[in-house]
Amino acid sequence: MGAFFLLAFNAKKISNDFKEKIPVSIYLKDSAKKIETVQLQKKINLKDYTKSLNYISKEKGAEILMEEIEENFLEFLGANPILNSIDIYLKADFVKSDLLNEISNEFSAITFVDEVRYDAPLVSLINENLMKIKFWVLVFASFFLIISILIINSSIRLSIFSNRMIIKTMQLVGATKKFIRKPFINTHIYLGIISSFIAIFLLSISIYYLENNFMDLNLISEIEIIIGLFLCILIFSIVITSFCTYFATQRFLKIKIEQLY
Repeated sequence: MGAFFLLAFNAKKISNDFKEKIPVSIYLKDSAKKIETVQLQKKINLKDYTKSLNYISKEKGAEILMEEIEENFLEFLGANPILNSIDIYLKADFVKSDLLNEISNEFSAITFVDEVRYDAPLVSLINENLMKIKFWVLVFASFFLIISILIINSSIRLSIFSNRMIIKTMQLVGATKKFIRKPFINTHIYLGIISSFIAIFLLSISIYYLENNFMDLNLISEIEIIIGLFLCILIFSIVITSFCTYFATQRFLKIKIEQLY
C-alpha cells in the first residue's frame, strides 16, 4: 500500500523528469555565422520555457553518431553531413504538443535555421498516459488500503473474540468500560506500531533498491514526501488499530452473557 502511494505521489515528478529530457533540436545551416549562433543561444536562454540548452558542433555531432553506429561514415562520405545544432531542454510544464509546435514554428522562421525536430509521438504518449497512470495507481492504492483495513479489523476482532469471557468477567465484577478497553487498545496500538515500523523498513529497502538501480527516479530528492509517507503509515497503524479495538471490545461489552456462547 505504501509503495503504491509513494508511486502516486511521485508520478508527476517521474513524468516531469522524462519530459525535461526530451530535446527540441534546432539544426543550423552551414551559412549560419558564429555571432548569429551565439545570439540565438542567448535568446533561447531568456525564454521562460528553457530549462537548459546544449550546443553541438557538427564535429561533435559526427563523433556522437559514429559512437552510436560504431562506424566511421566520414571515411566513405568524404565530408561531414552533420549540421551544427542546439538542443533545448524545456521545463516540464511547457512540454505540450501545442506549445512545442509554436516553439518549432518560431525557430523554423529564422533564416539560418535549417530544421527544428522533436519527438512528437513521445510527447503525446507521455501527456496522454500520465493521468491514466495516476488514476490506476490511486485505484490500486485505495483497493489495498481497504483490504488492509478489513484484514486488520478481522484480526483484531478474532483476538477480542478469544478474550470475550475475560471482558465479560471484568464487567461483572464492576470494571468500567474504559478500564476494560484500555489494555486491549494499548496492546493492539503497540502491535500496530511494530507493524508500521516493519512496513517502513521494507519500504525503505525498496526505495534504496530503486535509487541504486534506477537512478533517474531520484526518489530520495523528495525526502519530505518520503518522511510524510512514513508518518502516514505510522499514524494510520495507530488510528486503525485504536478504532477497530474500541468497536470490537464495545460489541462484547454490550451483549448478554448467553450470547457469548
